[in-house]
Amino acid sequence: MNQHKIKFILLICLALVTSVAYAGPEAKMKSEAYLPNDPNKKKAGEECKSSDECQKHHECKSDGEKNVCTEPPRSKLPPGVVT
Repeated sequence: MNQHKIKFILLICLALVTSVAYAGPEAKMKSEAYLPNDPNKKKAGEECKSSDECQKHHECKSDGEKNVCTEPPRSKLPPGVVT
């Protein structure tokens, strides 16, 4: 009877560890989801006066003599990641 309890507990632990390992990358991908562009707002590279004119995730920054909408920098991948 004791062996059955130990096997059952080990099986439950294995299932929990497997589900956590499987859900981790999927949750990270959802946090980096694509944000749809608003057709009424300016895209990256277009002239602007304030960040309100640009897409939700863009900023209006000076590019020499004029202000343009710029995208935020992409996150860097850790070393060894294969894309």
